[in-house]
Amino acid sequence: MPTKPSSPFLVFWITLGLLPGWAGAQDSPGYWSQSTWQDPERGFLWYAPPKAAASPAPAPKPLAAMTNRELGAEIERMLSVAVETQSVDAVRDYLQVQQFAMDRASRFSDVFRRTVWSHPDLDYSLRGRPTNAMALTAYDAERTQRRQTASAQLAASHGLFFFFRSDCPYCHQLAPILKLYERTYGVEVFAVSLDGGTLPDFPHARADNGMATRLAIGAVPAIYLADKRSGQLQPLGFGVLSLEEIVNRVHVLTQTVPGQEY
Repeated sequence: MPTKPSSPFLVFWITLGLLPGWAGAQDSPGYWSQSTWQDPERGFLWYAPPKAAASPAPAPKPLAAMTNRELGAEIERMLSVAVETQSVDAVRDYLQVQQFAMDRASRFSDVFRRTVWSHPDLDYSLRGRPTNAMALTAYDAERTQRRQTASAQLAASHGLFFFFRSDCPYCHQLAPILKLYERTYGVEVFAVSLDGGTLPDFPHARADNGMATRLAIGAVPAIYLADKRSGQLQPLGFGVLSLEEIVNRVHVLTQTVPGQEY
């Protein structure tokens, strides 16, 4: 049976290569049968646009180029891999990265101390209590002398209020310590009884006239530092204190500002 000749126009266009879509359809029979709506990247006019090539995975960043935060994240990632896979290679890789981080931290520590050595203004031990054993002995001796001197100089301008109860065992323990402070440094101690009783070391204690209520004293023994010139009172401490603690607190409250000797 004779074959019907192709349309001369069709032959003409194929010859000129202006129907690539039609020619491609002959190579891929399923192209035109696919739905454009199911493949949004598929062309639907004369040809299918080429899909963009997938970008290659970035090369791993060298450990030395990582920031501290990036290195920490990498250590956490490799630790998770090592714990989950339980493989020798994963554990080895994790340990290598961890060792790198430890070496970096050691170098920083070394640079830190060298910087402090060469910049005395950044050495905290020169601003307060020293760390050297021999310097510490000299510092403590000088500080003790300075604090004792402060207490002795305060005798003319300051005094201590000692609030107590005669049935309080802690008040009985603190009373001889306060009496020793009074004799040693000359700072007068005014004993105030909240229940009208007395103590052996303060037989002439005065009964409270409402002062404890105004100061809202709820616990005894209580010690307040009083400025005789201004009448200002400030708490020195509550409970049993040693002689050294009393001397130290008097010095801090009268001779220093917050943060100076902390």
